[in-house]
Amino acid sequence: MAISTPTETVTVLRLSGDISVSDMDSLIRVLTDLVLENKNKVVLNFRQVKHVSLNAISNLVVRNQRFRSLGGELKLAGMIPYVANLFKLVGAYSHFDVVADEDDAVARFDS
Repeated sequence: MAISTPTETVTVLRLSGDISVSDMDSLIRVLTDLVLENKNKVVLNFRQVKHVSLNAISNLVVRNQRFRSLGGELKLAGMIPYVANLFKLVGAYSHFDVVADEDDAVARFDS
């Protein structure tokens, strides 16, 4: 997982491969650290993700609710159709601002 900060207020996490429940534990630790650092505007770039476990998706919904309660949000960018369909399958797609690419997701925080 690569982490970058394209602006002072937005953090981008570039994910890759398959995201299992155990991978989600690592991601949750990173997201928790960001909250503790008062960095609550985060883009999760799924461009290189091939699969996400359904339990991991549910965990992301809970994290997004936490980020929103702090005035921020998790935006999802670059999902391939298969991964987007997984989010839709569990009813999670509508809980996120899903954007075609990372740059657009970052820009939405500034608008």
